[in-house]
Amino acid sequence: MPDPIYRLLALCARIDCDAALYRQIAQAAAQVIEWEVVPTHAEAHGVAPLFYRHLTAAGVTLPRAVKRELQASAVRHRLANQVHTRVLRDIVTRYQAAGIRVLALKGIALCHLLYPEPGLRPMGDLDLLVSEKDAARAQSLLSELGFSAPLPADGQRVEHRHLGQAIAQVEGFIVSVEIHHHLFERGVSPILMGIDDLTSAPLAFPLPPGDLTAQTLGYEDTLWYQCQHLVGDTTVFSATKLIWVADIVSFAERFVAAIDWARIKKQYPLVLSTLSLLHFLTPLSDRLLARASIAIGSAPPGMWDDFAKSPRTILDDQMNRGYGQTWRAAFSPSEWWLRLRYGLGSASPLPRFLRARHALYLAGRLNNALRRRWRR
Repeated sequence: MPDPIYRLLALCARIDCDAALYRQIAQAAAQVIEWEVVPTHAEAHGVAPLFYRHLTAAGVTLPRAVKRELQASAVRHRLANQVHTRVLRDIVTRYQAAGIRVLALKGIALCHLLYPEPGLRPMGDLDLLVSEKDAARAQSLLSELGFSAPLPADGQRVEHRHLGQAIAQVEGFIVSVEIHHHLFERGVSPILMGIDDLTSAPLAFPLPPGDLTAQTLGYEDTLWYQCQHLVGDTTVFSATKLIWVADIVSFAERFVAAIDWARIKKQYPLVLSTLSLLHFLTPLSDRLLARASIAIGSAPPGMWDDFAKSPRTILDDQMNRGYGQTWRAAFSPSEWWLRLRYGLGSASPLPRFLRARHALYLAGRLNNALRRRWRR
C-alpha cells in the first residue's frame, strides 16, 4: 500500500485538477495522520505551493500550524521567483545586446510559460542554454552583472554540459546561474543536444513587467527534455522529485493539441513510456491518453516503494545503512524503477534479461567513476 502522505503529494503533482480528482485528493487527505511532517516532504519534492493550492480547492481542513507553514512556503517561493525573473530580464537584455542567443530551461521557463502563477513552480538554479562557442563569453557577462562566475582555465576541457555555477546575492536571495552548452552529459542521453540541434521551433514567454520576452525549447523538445531529465536523474540512489512529474504531466495536458504526437512517437518514444508510468501517480486525462495514443498497462510492482515520501539521499548517506543493504537495493531495484529507467512504460512486457542489463549498466558507471578518480 502507498504511504498516505506520498499518495496525497502525488495526486497534487499537477497544475489542473477536475472535480473527480479533487474528490480523490480529499479522500487521500483523510488518510493522513502525521500532518506535522507533510510540509517538509512537500518542500523536499518542490510541490509545496501546488500542494497548498489543491488542498484548499479540495476543501481540506488543515491543522493550523501546517497551514501556516504551507502559506509561508508559497509566499517565499513567490518572492524568490520574482527576484529570479528580474535577474533573467537583466541577463537576457545583456545577452541580446551582445548578440548571444539564449534559451531558458526548466523551472524559470515553465513558471512563466506553463504555470498560472510563477510562484507555484519553485526553482533552484537559473538554467540557460547557449551555443558552445558563446559559453565562455556568456559566463564573462555574468561577472559584469555582479555574479561570481568561474571560467575554465585556458585550454582546459569542459567535461560537463554546463560551466561552473555563477552565484550572486540579490535582494536577500542567493541566485545561481548555470550556463549550459548542451542539455545532457555523455552517457546520460544518446543525444547531447546543443542549441543548434533543436528539432522544434522555440517557444517565447513574457518576462514581466514590460514587453521583454525570453525563449525556451519548443513543444516536442521540451517534453522530451523533461522526460529525459527525469529518467536520467532517477538513479538507484535517488528518487524522482514530484515537481518533475508535475512539469511533465501539466505540459502534456496544457499543450496536448499543439504537440506533434506522431513525431513524439517516432523521435522521442521515451515521452510516451514515461507518461504511461506517471499516470499511476497522478492520472492523465482521457483527452491526453487518446490524443497521444498512450498505452496504459497495470501499475508495476514496487511503485510506491521506490518513491519514498521524500527524495532518497545520496550514496554517501545511503552507505550508513550498510554496504550489503545499499548494494542489494542498487542491483535489485523494483520493476517500477526498471520500467522508468529503461523506457519500457507500463504496457510493454519486461525483457527477460533486463536485470542483467541493469547490472552491466551499474558496472559501467562504476568503471567510469573509477577512471575519473584515477585521472584526478
